[in-house]
Amino acid sequence: EMAASSNEVTQAIENIASVSEQNSAAIEEVSASAEEMSAQVEEVTASAQSLSEMAQNLQEVVAQFKLSAGQNAGQPNNQRLSGAVRSPVAQTAKYRANNVFVKN
Repeated sequence: EMAASSNEVTQAIENIASVSEQNSAAIEEVSASAEEMSAQVEEVTASAQSLSEMAQNLQEVVAQFKLSAGQNAGQPNNQRLSGAVRSPVAQTAKYRANNVFVKN
C-alpha cells in the first residue's frame, strides 16, 4: 500500500509540474502579445497625432481661400481671373455659351 500511495503522490507531483510548465508557457505568450499590442498602440497613437497635425495644416491652408457670395465650394471663381489667365478651354466654352444663346 505504501508503494502504491507513494506512486500516486509522485504521479500527482509530476502532473502539477507539467501543468505549471504549460501555464508558464501560456503566460509568456500572453506577455509577448501584450508587448506587441503595446507597440501597435504606440504606432497608432503616433499616426493619429501625425494625421491630426496634417489635418490642422490643411485646414489652415484651405482657410486662406475665400469664396465669393453664392459660390459653391469646389467651383473656380472665374470672375476674378483675367482673360489672359483663363485656360483656352474655359475661353472657348465662354465664347460658345455666348454665341449659342444669341438671337438672330
